[in-house]
Amino acid sequence: MIQPPFLQKGDKIGICATARWLTPEQWQPAQLILESWGLIPVVMPQVFVQNGQLAGTDEERIQGLMQCLEDPEIKAVLIARGGYGSVRVVDAVPDDVILNSNKWICGYSDVTVLHNRWNNLGVSSIHCTMPISFPSCTPLALSQLHGALMGHWQSRAWEGASWGWKDTEAPMVGGNLSVIYSQLGSLTQPKTAGCFLLLEDVDEMLYHVDRMMQGLMRAGLLNDVKGIIVGGLTQMKDNTQAFGFSMDNPWGKTAQEILLSYAQSMNVPIVFNFPSGHWDQNEAIYLGRPVRIKRQSDDNQSFTMELV
Repeated sequence: MIQPPFLQKGDKIGICATARWLTPEQWQPAQLILESWGLIPVVMPQVFVQNGQLAGTDEERIQGLMQCLEDPEIKAVLIARGGYGSVRVVDAVPDDVILNSNKWICGYSDVTVLHNRWNNLGVSSIHCTMPISFPSCTPLALSQLHGALMGHWQSRAWEGASWGWKDTEAPMVGGNLSVIYSQLGSLTQPKTAGCFLLLEDVDEMLYHVDRMMQGLMRAGLLNDVKGIIVGGLTQMKDNTQAFGFSMDNPWGKTAQEILLSYAQSMNVPIVFNFPSGHWDQNEAIYLGRPVRIKRQSDDNQSFTMELV
């Protein structure tokens, strides 16, 4: 796995939008934070272009990403925000540009498409909060992103239930469950064999969570994983909540219980409540780089993750 160089004070970091757009007012808090780290943000003009819910046309978003990757003075690429749209540009980036640029690609949610592409090519990336969320995420989430970019990432500890977990090490891949499901059968379907699979999601129907896990299982993505790492599963909806009127056919399981049932049926260890995803504790992690996850208590409730 290729690990891009860490940043130093005075380095430029490219900001582009492969999905939704930002307003200048939404960008300003992130600019101040990045500058306080000693970095120089270089914002692509299309970040502020509004084309429906997208940041400009596909061609403009491709141009912004390509400029960030091909400019030798830009040392890392931070995607402005998620939403939807990265899948419309990911195939336009040649493999050699990704490999030769040797830069961190950073973000989460819809950026999972880019993470999958980078990781499948053997390039590590950073799953982290994005500028749109800088004002609302925890100080630790920002500190972890700073550390990941600059090369002094800290180990982390969290509390979360688990099943079948044994202390082990593996690279982490994955990201947003809905986005991974949408990539099945494509070149950006993640390679999960021998890896920890990170899954997180937001604002999904419970029966759709089950359908997506069926898709991952049937496509073989759960066959040889070392473990499933579950981040935030937030704002999930049951049938009674989705349609605005009373219904008597709830799914019957929470999102966590759905994932647990698949882990148990595939005999795959699983751990919950990892601080990553659509919540304020969206802490930065390296995708594609080996980590060690260990239990810190006999009740399988306390865990730590360290770089190998």
